[in-house]
Amino acid sequence: MTKHCRNPQRGETLDQRGAKAASGLGGGLGGAGYGALRVQSLPAAIRLEDDTLYLDYEAVSSGSGYVAPSVMLEFGARSTGEPASIRDIDCDASGQVDGVEFPKASPRVMHAERTFWEKATAIHVFCLQERLRGDRFARHWHDVVRLDDAGFADKASADRQLANAVAKHKSMFFAEKAADRSPIDYAAAVNGNLVLTPSGEGVRALGEDYARMVDDGLLLGDSEPFEHLIERCTQIQAHANKSDASK
Repeated sequence: MTKHCRNPQRGETLDQRGAKAASGLGGGLGGAGYGALRVQSLPAAIRLEDDTLYLDYEAVSSGSGYVAPSVMLEFGARSTGEPASIRDIDCDASGQVDGVEFPKASPRVMHAERTFWEKATAIHVFCLQERLRGDRFARHWHDVVRLDDAGFADKASADRQLANAVAKHKSMFFAEKAADRSPIDYAAAVNGNLVLTPSGEGVRALGEDYARMVDDGLLLGDSEPFEHLIERCTQIQAHANKSDASK
């Protein structure tokens, strides 16, 4: 199976099904969003592209321009979203502005342990391909370190069932090849051969991407020097690979 797995009953790929579902869901959200923006006269606009909905807003400051003033919501059919549970969400600005009450929500959220493995395997692919997939890709290394700070990296590394589930899912829907054109083995990656530290041209490109993210304020106040970030990822890599060896 590949990332364009076909549904034999309907003769269409999962990507096509996802795009249709997203069009309906995104269209509904977009319609509601259009109405809310119009009623509140907010300087923002909504656009729908395939299975992705964008909320473009007017930024209060431009920064370096590396981060676009847009929020992206993806509605594809290739993500399981599991395991997940209900979580209470507060706005970052809640409690920071006197006299303003911000909304709260209780969505069903994918567990951080799966997020760790999703990001770790994305990093693994980059390290073997030695090329960036676009701007702001360094966020994955930053996020993995933050997940480790919160204790989720250890929990994810110990959950072998979850690790192998992510590997199986990515092998089916996100098949990739390394720089030498050999197929990337996700199962091997999560079972003792995870690579989180790039080398050569890859580390240079990643360092530049990270520096531009920091300069534009994308990482707020919890960014560290790039060398320290890579050192932390080296430690996380060693622990994840050791966790497999101990099972």
